[in-house]
Amino acid sequence: MKYEEWLWLDHIEEQIKEREIPKKLVELTINEPDEVVPEKHGRVAYQKKVENKLVRVIVEGNKLITVYLTDKINKYTKGEYK
Repeated sequence: MKYEEWLWLDHIEEQIKEREIPKKLVELTINEPDEVVPEKHGRVAYQKKVENKLVRVIVEGNKLITVYLTDKINKYTKGEYK
């Protein structure tokens, strides 16, 4: 799915500001993910490793639901990143 097709909900815009996640990083994650994994309730997580963190963007259809950074890389990637 191309960036122009994504629906940025107000909620995710607020999270980007609150969590100090650059919008460019979210765009990079959804356009060039390292991995796309299924989540609960039919949602999907687009993931990208950046330094010692994992960016996770949870989407439902074309709607960006939530975004966060985590250092629990192995939990979400099955230990693929070292």
